[in-house]
Amino acid sequence: MPFLNKYLLPAILITALVSLSCDKAASNLTDANFKCIDGLAQERYPCENIDMYAKVSPQQLGGFESNDIWGWTDPQTNKEYALVGMTDGVSFVDVSDPNNPVVVGYLPESILSNAKMKANPDSYDACAIGIGDTEKSKSLKQGSTWRDVKVYQNHAFVVKDYSSFSPQPHGMQVFDLTKLRNFEDEAIVFSEDILYTGIGNAHNIVINEQTGFAYAVGVKEAEVCATSGLHIIDIRDPKNPTYAGCYEDTTPPRRFSNSAYIHDAQCVVYEGPDSDYSGKELCFSSAERSIVIADVSDKENPVTIGFNGETEMEYSHQGWLTEDHSFFLMNDELDEPNLGRGTKTFIWNIEDLEDPKFVGHYTHNTSSIDHNLYIKGGIVYQTNYTSGLQVLKMDNLANATLSRIAFFDTKPGLETSDIRNGAFSGAWSSYPYFESGIIIVSDIEDGLFILKPNF
Repeated sequence: MPFLNKYLLPAILITALVSLSCDKAASNLTDANFKCIDGLAQERYPCENIDMYAKVSPQQLGGFESNDIWGWTDPQTNKEYALVGMTDGVSFVDVSDPNNPVVVGYLPESILSNAKMKANPDSYDACAIGIGDTEKSKSLKQGSTWRDVKVYQNHAFVVKDYSSFSPQPHGMQVFDLTKLRNFEDEAIVFSEDILYTGIGNAHNIVINEQTGFAYAVGVKEAEVCATSGLHIIDIRDPKNPTYAGCYEDTTPPRRFSNSAYIHDAQCVVYEGPDSDYSGKELCFSSAERSIVIADVSDKENPVTIGFNGETEMEYSHQGWLTEDHSFFLMNDELDEPNLGRGTKTFIWNIEDLEDPKFVGHYTHNTSSIDHNLYIKGGIVYQTNYTSGLQVLKMDNLANATLSRIAFFDTKPGLETSDIRNGAFSGAWSSYPYFESGIIIVSDIEDGLFILKPNF
């Protein structure tokens, strides 16, 4: 049944697809509903060293398909929430009791009408070259394949990319997450508190929580800074976002789009080994076939300080810094299908920021496309479409050496199929930063997975 008859159903209490006995306590995080036993969870999902607490389908979440995911912990109640991007909005799920998640509300996508922002599907790189399932995105009955959400000061910031069934500009929604406390027993349909209209559609939103600045990437419709580089927004007052600056770089060669296109980025206050940039706000961007490093400390005059490309790279989708800011691990979303090879993670040495060096690949024992990765405590949490969540230990990055220590396959059976047939299906992203230790994973067709590692 559609969520809330699209929006008016009582809240859904998910009991992890099975009936649990009344005396089965779910408060102990080490006791998951579905243990990984003999390489399978729920006798279905291939796994190693990861248990499954629960799964929430896209229909239960309130939408058609899922995409991005992020997390929020309420500083007042300590409740943990999954923020799950859907084709036409964001679903909010209380995962504080991970065995029994509760869908508490839904934020429908905005409708921003602005004659200055005309959408042209041919100008959208993700749509034009098949990043994600292009045919699927064009056939959706509603919404967009690409929606992304991040959090700053108890507010969610939401953008979406162009889709032929959702061509209207979207802007950046700002939603006060403390409103989730108002949940009683029926899921709530929310609306954004503020809509930033300085952009139309964007491929992603990047937030530096240390400084309070957001960076919309892949923007091609905006009143200013529609170069698809970094559209910089001051969100230090979350309910009053203001345009702060524009970064574009034309030096590194792009493969498909204009020379300034950035697909994703991570922006930090730099604390790495290159003392020339200590304390500077830097953005590390995945830009088609390149890594691009920019100093954005001066929002009115951001500058490129380093870049490099790799001939074997087909499309640098996303990447993340090691916690010592010495290396950058990157996903390539097109090398597997285009070059017909197995999964590879690209590793860059960035100890000299002005001269980033490609170290090499970590070659997985899978054939799936790598999509998004995050790093916590020296561990890499990587979501790789048809092979699900892959957990890697960084053994010796200087020699491109990693080892898999755990995994959970959200899409059993597809890994062995033709890579071109199963390429853009399965796990989209993960969020490994909850204090409790649970990991949440979004799967395009199967929704939200709530997991706990056992290592």
